[in-house]
Amino acid sequence: LGNGIALGVQNFIVAPDEINKERKYLKHDITYTRKAYGLDKIEEKVFPVAQDLDKKDLEKNRETIENIRINDYEPAKQFYNQRHGMRLYYHFYDVDVDRYYIDGRYTQVFLSARELDYAKINQQWINQHLKYTHGYGVTLSPVNDVTAEGQPNLLIKDIPPRSSVEGLEVTRPEIYFGEMTNNYVITNTKEKEFDYPSGDENVETIYQGNGGISLKGINRILYAIKEKSLKILISGNVTSESKILLNRNIHDRVRKIAPFIEYDQDPYLIIHDGKLYWMIDGYTVSNYYPYAKPFAEMGENYIRNSVKVVIDAYNGDTTYYLFDEDDPIIQTLNKIFPQLFTPAEKMPEGIRAHVRYPEKLFNIQAEIYGNYHMSDIEVFYQGEDLWDISKQIYEQEQIVMEPSYFIMKLPGEQKEEFILSLPYTPKNKHNMTALFVARNDGESYGKLIIYKFPKEKTVYGPMQIEAKIDQDTDISKEFSLWGQRGSTYLRGNLLTIPIENSLLYIEPIYLKAESENSLPEVKRVVVAYQDRLTYENTLEEALAKMFGTEIKEPEKQEEQRDPAEETEESLSDLIQKANEVFTRAQEAQRNGDWAGYGRYIDELSKLLQKMQQQ
Repeated sequence: LGNGIALGVQNFIVAPDEINKERKYLKHDITYTRKAYGLDKIEEKVFPVAQDLDKKDLEKNRETIENIRINDYEPAKQFYNQRHGMRLYYHFYDVDVDRYYIDGRYTQVFLSARELDYAKINQQWINQHLKYTHGYGVTLSPVNDVTAEGQPNLLIKDIPPRSSVEGLEVTRPEIYFGEMTNNYVITNTKEKEFDYPSGDENVETIYQGNGGISLKGINRILYAIKEKSLKILISGNVTSESKILLNRNIHDRVRKIAPFIEYDQDPYLIIHDGKLYWMIDGYTVSNYYPYAKPFAEMGENYIRNSVKVVIDAYNGDTTYYLFDEDDPIIQTLNKIFPQLFTPAEKMPEGIRAHVRYPEKLFNIQAEIYGNYHMSDIEVFYQGEDLWDISKQIYEQEQIVMEPSYFIMKLPGEQKEEFILSLPYTPKNKHNMTALFVARNDGESYGKLIIYKFPKEKTVYGPMQIEAKIDQDTDISKEFSLWGQRGSTYLRGNLLTIPIENSLLYIEPIYLKAESENSLPEVKRVVVAYQDRLTYENTLEEALAKMFGTEIKEPEKQEEQRDPAEETEESLSDLIQKANEVFTRAQEAQRNGDWAGYGRYIDELSKLLQKMQQQ
């Protein structure tokens, strides 16, 4: 009966005059959805898109230019694992993006932790729980710099980690708590722990941290029962001085401590005072916010990034910092657990400098705002001005763009800052209509800006730039040539960079040999501006050709390797390297780089001699 009455009211009372009958509820929908996702605090600005950029503007925005990313996450991760994993049991699980001062310059970087992959360690109990207890060290490279080979130029590398940046040394590189540390370990036993490989030998260590629980007395029996391991009880290596480290996986650790908070799946690494820390974003969510549109299948329609969790990678110390004291949910939780949370102002300054606006929250806000940027009720009801998140060609497939971190000077601001951004296009169209930005630095952290482009102007969107790249005869010829020579090209992320009142588009192009273990190498950079494209070996060359000015290009150096630190390579490693060097020699020959061709042939000859010796 109730359903029948509701259907009758809808069909005979509401439907004939729906816009007026539902006006009040549509207004509530817009107002409260914006509040539920923090969209009511977005600052709207008009971006004139004058497209009058010149070489003086580039010089004024030098720091923005120097931080344009020409490396991508996945190729960097492949490079880290193949060239700097060092041993089979080491693995770089993820690549994080952050910013540091390097030689006095604000610089965007990639960094990654070298963790132990326990699946690749002998499965004996002593190895899994007493001997191999921790990962070791990090790699770090600027996002805007590559070697002559087209690979990331590492500023922190090797084991033990060597840093070429003053003030950015890693003095405590051990990783007892990380993303791959899924088992318990026992430290301070008679069996010394493996620390890191050194030539043909292994360096050993004893844990010096304050993490873990003593196995003295009855604890040893209790934890043998808990872990269902008789070996904890009977092992002669375990003493009254031993400690057991539990819940070492940082994802599990935070959920064990505070399961009532929702956590981000993408922690990121921080280097501070020579030590390594993890930061995880924590969210409060609800499905009870009135009138708000849900963003998840479970019906959640409210979200706040109320907590930043910092975890010491050596000791496991876990601190929950309050970052949104206006959130009523976290206020209530703080009253229930007053000793759990720490005010944001007590976060160490060196860690606070690396706080990021989370991509997960930004993605949700961007998706919702595509509909709820419309404030006029009739326009909203008719869906007249719907926005889509822009698409791009990545590698060789069309995908929806993900938010990107940049260091740039926003229009009207005085200095460069670390921001997160994402472009919009009108529904089912490819021209760009707006740019959504989240600020990350200092007092501006968390501020959201939407830069709206004039509707009377055509502003190229990412897919229109991608189409221009496809239509360029010189570029398409080279793409075809690469595809016929035992290699393939891959397109990197297309970046939209606002400079002054203009928009610049940048896309790196990778060359990858078809052999299974070959690494993608940055070989070209596309710069698009107005109706023009330039396509050169480096970003600096492409910008110089576009704007008719010489921009100083940093000297690219081959990655230096210390022969004394090199260990004997397997035959399969030598074959892989020989294939890569041969591919680079062919590339140099095609480009007329005969000096490079001769250098690669010499290197190939040495590799063949090594193979013959083996």
